[in-house]
Amino acid sequence: MALEPEVVPYGQREIPAEAVLELYRAEGWWPERTAEQVRGVLRVAPAVGAWHGRDLIGFARAVTDGILRAYVEDVIVSPEWRGNGVGRRLLAGLVEQLQPIPVVTLFCSERLVPHYEASSFRRTRQVVMHRVQA
Repeated sequence: MALEPEVVPYGQREIPAEAVLELYRAEGWWPERTAEQVRGVLRVAPAVGAWHGRDLIGFARAVTDGILRAYVEDVIVSPEWRGNGVGRRLLAGLVEQLQPIPVVTLFCSERLVPHYEASSFRRTRQVVMHRVQA
């Protein structure tokens, strides 16, 4: 019988920065991010990892003030594990850590809207804008 993936908060199981970077690379995300940056983020913000034995197969984190607002970031699942509920479990584990923050926001591509709606997120009329330093 194969092991069922387990979602664990960062405070209960360390998430290696290098493993997070491997997930990013598999999706073509954030090529400029370094292991040092990821380690820094993990120290200051809620995060969860999805594990299959010793392998990190998914990751999600949030940015928050800890009181009023939180933003879900970087929900990512290894391509081999997609479609098995890992992303939904990552999101549930992360949202559990964000209780009782009243507003939890996330940004996603159009194709992922149904996935997040199934987890009680709703569209808003807000426009997302970014300022990126060169």
